[in-house]
Amino acid sequence: MVKVNLCFPVIQAIMLNSLLKISILFITTYATSVFAQPLSLPTKEVDRLKQNLTVFKEDTNRVISLWCLARYHTMTEPRQAVLYATEAITLARKLKYTYGELVSMQALSFVSTITGDWQNGMQAAYEGLKISQTKYPKLEVVFYNLIALVYEKQQDSKQRLEWLLKAYNHPEIDSLPNNGKWLIYHNIGEVYENLNEYDSAMKYSKIIDINCRKLNIPIEVSYANAIMGRVEKKRKNYAEALQYLKIAMSFSNKFGNPFLESEQSVDLAGVFHEINQPDSAIFYAEKALNGGKKFKNLVLTASAAKLLAEIYEHKNPSKAISYLKILNATNDSLYTATRIIQTQNIVNTIQQRERDLKEAKKDYDNSIRQNALIGFLISLGLLTLILIRNNRQKQKGVAILKDKNREISLQKDEIEKTMEQKQMLLSELQHRVKNNLQYVISILEIQKESVNYSNIDDLIKSNQNRIHSIALLHKKLNLTDSVNDVDLKRYITDLSELVKDSYDNKFKNVNLFITCEVEILSITKALPLGLIIVELVSNSMKHAFKNQQNGIIDIEIRYDTHSKKNCLQYIDNGEGFDFVNVETKGLGVEIMKGLIDQLNGKIETYLKKGFELKIYF
Repeated sequence: MVKVNLCFPVIQAIMLNSLLKISILFITTYATSVFAQPLSLPTKEVDRLKQNLTVFKEDTNRVISLWCLARYHTMTEPRQAVLYATEAITLARKLKYTYGELVSMQALSFVSTITGDWQNGMQAAYEGLKISQTKYPKLEVVFYNLIALVYEKQQDSKQRLEWLLKAYNHPEIDSLPNNGKWLIYHNIGEVYENLNEYDSAMKYSKIIDINCRKLNIPIEVSYANAIMGRVEKKRKNYAEALQYLKIAMSFSNKFGNPFLESEQSVDLAGVFHEINQPDSAIFYAEKALNGGKKFKNLVLTASAAKLLAEIYEHKNPSKAISYLKILNATNDSLYTATRIIQTQNIVNTIQQRERDLKEAKKDYDNSIRQNALIGFLISLGLLTLILIRNNRQKQKGVAILKDKNREISLQKDEIEKTMEQKQMLLSELQHRVKNNLQYVISILEIQKESVNYSNIDDLIKSNQNRIHSIALLHKKLNLTDSVNDVDLKRYITDLSELVKDSYDNKFKNVNLFITCEVEILSITKALPLGLIIVELVSNSMKHAFKNQQNGIIDIEIRYDTHSKKNCLQYIDNGEGFDFVNVETKGLGVEIMKGLIDQLNGKIETYLKKGFELKIYF
């Protein structure tokens, strides 16, 4: 493998104009070989890279410095890594430095994905793939792998395997520098393990183990043995599982990768838990938990906390509760804040159960002591009677405990049922988010050909409003029972005000009036309806009031009894235009007509002073 201390000499070479092309070639080759994973650098080189940022102007040298720092901070300060990578991408685009843009997008996608920001990770990987397909096909394999990494963190093994097989079958896979193909092999092995196709998982892992020992690639040997260890654990071959996982950790340590060692610690802890060795299980689970917190790895943190909660469930309920809190807080960061209430309810239930058991035991013990004392003071002759009474009290206590246990069992079943329902809702929400992001990708793809410097501000503002529309839609979802219902009045009001404010200027006085009689609408209809309103309000604010000081926009949504459909009526008192036969069809009009078709809508428009459009849907 390329040694990490190559990075700074490359930076020095970049500073010499005569060696600029050679330097960039080394940088991009190294980026391809390690798939944007963390970069290890001596402290002095990190300090010099940061010093370079104060010296270099807006040129390719600064892009490379930012990229190296983003890679370096991936595990230690991931938020800082995101800032460095984002700045590098922005500057590379400004300089039209495509290679620099691609390697920086790799770094951004990787750090975003492993820290739980899957949307940002997928967006960077997908955009990088599109650019590489047209300009640098050798980098396609890298972005295939990064897209697969997002699906890995979302535990979607089928999608992950689909993208990994694209990388595996890519004609350039064998030409990747420093045997980069073994990363693809070990990822495929992991997928087969997750899909419980154990023979396929073992096949790929053994191929990696044999070849990477010969090639002296310790990190891939570590990955391969970790996969084999997890497979043997699932097969309940615990001795073999321990052997493989210990080999994996030794090679992680040899490679000097504490991040990977932390991930493998939770696998090792799981095996010790299965074979009832709680001390060893706790040691490795806590090591994994500390690593997850240190490296901001939310998935690892959640796995370790879950395992520790299971270990302490009967051994120490108080500790189990503390780890459940960590687990649920981490899951909230990974998925949605609505689970905070659910988590608190679970914790409160467990705490109340524990208090009830303590109170029952306390009452029982007090009763025993009191009766024994009374019996002793009255007479030893009443010992038989006291013993009978004590026996009855014990039976009563046992009955109370049985009732409590029965009640606890029912509460547990109810909690599990609730958690299962919430998980289904979250899965559905993720599916909605993925579909809605496709709207944005499709619009950006359409606009790609029309971008120029004269209209870039409008395009960015328009796309911002469209994205705000989708984001606001999910904010207004009713998540108590489903992820399908939208509070339409609040959604339309907030959305219209947001779009208007984004175009407002102090020289125009535009008044917005909104009436919505339809309270709830499904997300499948609310999304295209919201995007239509975004385009209508944007069009009015940009074009309708150019030649007048004051303007009015009136939006009304109601149920039309004549057509037995919902009706959107949009009116402004601006210059007006013929919506049906508009002479210059901009992208906004085309988007609106496509969205109206999606609603199966019918339109009515009127040619008069201003603009009026009715859509029945």
